[in-house]
Amino acid sequence: MSANWAYNLDLLAQNNVLDFDGAAFVTGQAPRYVGRPAMPPSPYVGQVPPAPALKQPEVDEFKQEKTKLPKQEEKNENEIVKNPSWKKWAFGAIALGGIIFAAFKAKSAYNWVKDLFKGKKFKGKKLSNKFKWSNIKDYASKKWDKVKDFSGKQWNKFKNLFKSKKP
Repeated sequence: MSANWAYNLDLLAQNNVLDFDGAAFVTGQAPRYVGRPAMPPSPYVGQVPPAPALKQPEVDEFKQEKTKLPKQEEKNENEIVKNPSWKKWAFGAIALGGIIFAAFKAKSAYNWVKDLFKGKKFKGKKLSNKFKWSNIKDYASKKWDKVKDFSGKQWNKFKNLFKSKKP
């Protein structure tokens, strides 16, 4: 058996799980105590070993170890990420290309929307009639009426939940 089984039984007795000396019962010896002990015996034979002395700092701080850097990296010591210059130039070129591409696409989209409202034909259909203010206003007012009716009905159902119903 392991060395701490008796200590575990003593802890069970201390916490009112057992009401007798479990270790003495298992080994067939005379009980060391009857009922719940105030403090179970120590699992150590003899004196308790001392705790190791830990080296604690006097002030709560982080001390970073300084490592010697090669000569080429000493000038960029304060940078967190040390990227070579070719990566910086490549990123700049890609970013500039993306900006130019986005401007080109924005201009073509602007021209397409402008032509749409002027009434130019697209694939044989004249689309400018769909974007008249009166059509948009009628559509929005119909949708608003539907939403208003629905929300009014739901509000009445909600209010009826709190009315007292007397038989």
